[in-house]
Amino acid sequence: MILGSVVSTVLLVIAVRRHPTRPFTQRLFLLLLFGNVSLAIGETAQLIAERRSLERSGPFDGIDLVFSLQIVFYLLAFCYFLISRRSQVNLRFFLFDELIILIVTGAISWHYLVSPYLERAEFLSFETLLLLRYPLGDLLLLGGMIILFFGIMKRGNSVPLLMILAGFHLQLIADVLYVALYRTDFPISVMWLDPLWIATVLLIGGAAILFDADERPIGLKIDRQILEGIRLVTPYIFLLILFVTMARQAVSWNGLTIGLMIAVPLLISRQVRIVMDNQRLRENLEAKVEERTAALEQALEEMEHMAYHDALTNLPNRYLFARLFKEELRRAEIHQRFVGLYFIDIDHFKQVNDTYGHHVGDQLIIDIASRLEKRLPHNTVISRQGGDEFVVLLFDVKEESEIEACGQQLIDLFERPFILQETPVFMTASIGGAIYPTHATSRTALIEQADVAMYEAKRRGKNQFHVEV
Repeated sequence: MILGSVVSTVLLVIAVRRHPTRPFTQRLFLLLLFGNVSLAIGETAQLIAERRSLERSGPFDGIDLVFSLQIVFYLLAFCYFLISRRSQVNLRFFLFDELIILIVTGAISWHYLVSPYLERAEFLSFETLLLLRYPLGDLLLLGGMIILFFGIMKRGNSVPLLMILAGFHLQLIADVLYVALYRTDFPISVMWLDPLWIATVLLIGGAAILFDADERPIGLKIDRQILEGIRLVTPYIFLLILFVTMARQAVSWNGLTIGLMIAVPLLISRQVRIVMDNQRLRENLEAKVEERTAALEQALEEMEHMAYHDALTNLPNRYLFARLFKEELRRAEIHQRFVGLYFIDIDHFKQVNDTYGHHVGDQLIIDIASRLEKRLPHNTVISRQGGDEFVVLLFDVKEESEIEACGQQLIDLFERPFILQETPVFMTASIGGAIYPTHATSRTALIEQADVAMYEAKRRGKNQFHVEV
């Protein structure tokens, strides 16, 4: 028992150190760690007392009080986890379901475990209160974990939560058997229950190791609808158990008793059916809402893209280009860099439209845009301003000579012919340039300068790059 507690404690310490920037995860694991430490201290004290043949005041003395701290710390960890995840769990329904489970299990435990003991006790002593913590504390943990597990398992950490749930089941079985053995003086040593307690702490330690602070979904190959159905019917199952238990204590059987025995299960079945139908309707509604929301988000993204990009070439339009231009000028001012602006006008583009048609002219624009994107350096922004006009922004430039070299590169892009209706057609372009901050420091002035330079290139015979000196 000591070794199992220590191993689980080490696993929890490792889990705490794995998440130094996650205060929630660290606090949760520390509370579970304190519970394991309480168990280890209690087992150590009990071993020392047995080895030294020390006289204990009873089965529920100070050592057992230390054992009780394990349940206390586990409950604190559970409550802390629940409060931190209250936005993910419908707390009102959670508490309602938990209350039903507690009432049923508490009533059955009181009737079969506590009442017989109280009949033998002379008065309600402190030892009696310690006895009550075994079934009630474990049932509180178990019932809460059942609802909590099925309430948040869709959001990740399903496997660790399932391991903790299994551990609390084993804890409940071991503690109930311990109380039953103590009350009945059955000739079986409680040491046979140690494997169950050891399994509990080891499952909790293993769950801490597997716990993902980011709550990325961990595959749990169980039908989600089945799990959701179990979560919904769990309170009604406990209620049915209470009813069957009560019916077994009936003084007499008559028509009313038999009718009640038939009507109540039918009523509970009807209520379960209604709840499951409502859950199915809610899931369908949520699925439709998610589908509509995704479609709306996609439509908004497409509309935003259309608002800032050219429909033909998918390049940034004049509105997006203006914003990017402004940002790059601000960076250039901060880092003291050059910026080059190029205005490109395709020569004789009207003749292509007149000869081949507008659809071929559109394809030519697309081919030019594709060639610009493939051949220009990565520190450029290409925009179609409309018609056959393109604008190129060269940013993050250290030497002014790079801007003139890029202008010549733009001219060279038109050396190879474009294929129009399986016919090679040679095209040229007139390109004007402006340099920040050599020619101007404002966006408007640079645009005017590049525009003037482009018309000067056309006046000088086209098919050339011109920048004012």
